[in-house]
Amino acid sequence: MGIRRKRPFAGAVVLTAFLFWLPFQAFPAVQDSKESAPVDRLNKTYFKKFGQDFGSVITSPGRWETSDFLKFTALAGTGVLLYGFDQEIYDWVQKQKTPSSINASPYISKFGQGGYLTALAVAMYASGEIFDSPGLRKTALLSLESFLTTTAVVLTFKAVAGRARPNTGESAHSYHPFSFTSGYTSFPSGDAAGAFAVATVIAEQTPEVFVDVLAYGLAGLVAVYRVHDRKHWPSDIFTGSALGFFVGKKISRLNKNSSSGNSHVSFELTPHRQSITLSIYF
Repeated sequence: MGIRRKRPFAGAVVLTAFLFWLPFQAFPAVQDSKESAPVDRLNKTYFKKFGQDFGSVITSPGRWETSDFLKFTALAGTGVLLYGFDQEIYDWVQKQKTPSSINASPYISKFGQGGYLTALAVAMYASGEIFDSPGLRKTALLSLESFLTTTAVVLTFKAVAGRARPNTGESAHSYHPFSFTSGYTSFPSGDAAGAFAVATVIAEQTPEVFVDVLAYGLAGLVAVYRVHDRKHWPSDIFTGSALGFFVGKKISRLNKNSSSGNSHVSFELTPHRQSITLSIYF
């Protein structure tokens, strides 16, 4: 008689935190901008802006300045360096596996999967509707936009590169361009890219450090576990993470509101009066 495995529930825990805490604490209200309508509703305006943002992201290298080329050079250099030691780093990670790290894999890996990231965006949007939080709705929509845009870029690179995954048994330098089989879609890591694309938007939309740490921490774990689970080489996850991060940053900048008004809820303890004061700032 086989052992029945429990389904991972980590996603439910995080979604609950978003549903009952973040709507009130983390995301500032979206203010109307004179230049354009705020992107906080799933409507025609959002889809139009999505298309504009997608085009801007894809064509952005043509508008790079000197500082952008310097950043790209630094990232490319780091990626090349990792590429040279892919096999050694991969082997080291495999040797560090423990029963606990293996058991944690089904839980952590969910946060990089497209279905779960989409579900997270849907849950945030629904929560924004329920609690009338424009900031949360905007975060949900931009997260979805960032994820889908990143995915399009990643799939293009995967098809062109055709790099063999570690679990195929082939070397880190084995390529099969345009093979379109899952075993040859290692570069770059789609899960790492998607996780960082969503995490970056969430971090950009809230001033709360705790949310930044949670978002980037989960994305980082997803990236590391792609090597741990024999799905990717280290340079794959580095490139994917960088792609997701910069796409998320770009989309967030394209949707910044000009208005500076924010709402914030905080609790203030006044020792002399021995009371707790609820302060709301707009």
